Amino acid sequence: MTKNYILKFIFIATSFLLIGIQQLNAQVGIGTTNPSTKSSLDVSSTTTGVLIPRMTTAQRTAISPTLTDFGLKVYDITTSTFWFWNGTVWVQDATSISSWGLTGNSGTAPATNFVGTTDATDLVLKTNGIERMRINDAIGPTGTSGDISIGDTSSGTVKSNKELVLRQDGDFFGPSILRLRNRNGENGAIFETGATSPPLVDFIFKTGPTASRIVSNIRFETRAGSVKMSSNSTEWQFGQPDSTNGGPTLVIGAFGTGSNSSFRLGNLGIGTVSPNAKLHNVGTTAFTTATSGVNNTVILQNAGTFITPAAATTTSGLMYIIRNTSTTANLTVNNIIDYGSSIASNFALTPTIGSIMIVCDGTSWYRIK
Repeated sequence: MTKNYILKFIFIATSFLLIGIQQLNAQVGIGTTNPSTKSSLDVSSTTTGVLIPRMTTAQRTAISPTLTDFGLKVYDITTSTFWFWNGTVWVQDATSISSWGLTGNSGTAPATNFVGTTDATDLVLKTNGIERMRINDAIGPTGTSGDISIGDTSSGTVKSNKELVLRQDGDFFGPSILRLRNRNGENGAIFETGATSPPLVDFIFKTGPTASRIVSNIRFETRAGSVKMSSNSTEWQFGQPDSTNGGPTLVIGAFGTGSNSSFRLGNLGIGTVSPNAKLHNVGTTAFTTATSGVNNTVILQNAGTFITPAAATTTSGLMYIIRNTSTTANLTVNNIIDYGSSIASNFALTPTIGSIMIVCDGTSWYRIK
């Protein structure tokens, strides 16, 4: 072989070597003859994987990478987690941390899996970057430990379409339940106490059909058959009367009839805040003004005729004060027995007499001196 052939062979060999080195610096393929141009190392396999360095926590922390070593990644066999160096500290790879997915999780265990914190900090939920709910951990300006704060800095609302129920357990008499209802024919608030069925006590703010007894703005009741309470039902209610025919706005007694319970007051003042008698009326206006005495006690009538109700056992003890407001004409009060007499007759109440008082004994009406 001549010298020229030797030089030519060295030149060709060197050229192929340089080309191989350039390809090695570009892309390297393992398991493929066509490595990706977007990767320096393309490992292709359907039966094996890639093993990165595995070491203990002590071995990992002993590496002491520098700033230029960011991106260095190892597997910590002590904690069974992946770690990478961010240029300053070792950071645990999020892919090795159990997390809650955006589409939910399966196979969770309530005893060990939870959404929250493991240190003494509040848990905050936000929408649009604004705090909407906070579960407080520490006593401080945000609240007492265990409190749940709802809403932003100006307002917060807890909503339910039909019924919102707040319940407290552990009381001696059973749970305490607050129900906020928005249902057909039964809207309002109901407070229940007691584990018996039916509940022990209701304190009710609600409205309902006018033909039903539930029509009342405020009602307090005990339930028949409840332990430690009487057998009465409604104890008192305030607001809309029971019937559609009108009536009092304050009802005392079972079923709103006032038949089973007494209603007791101290000194009652009308037109005064300092009554000095059981009933103290201040002013020139009488209690009622009417032309009949069916639902009244004091009758003011300008002449004409006052018809006394039928004398029966249901009216026994009923008393009326009747005043003739006319200055010129008489007022006839029919069918009463005047004092000193035993026969019922009509009585002429003249303007000079002014007023009379009559009472029923269950059989007849009598004028009282």
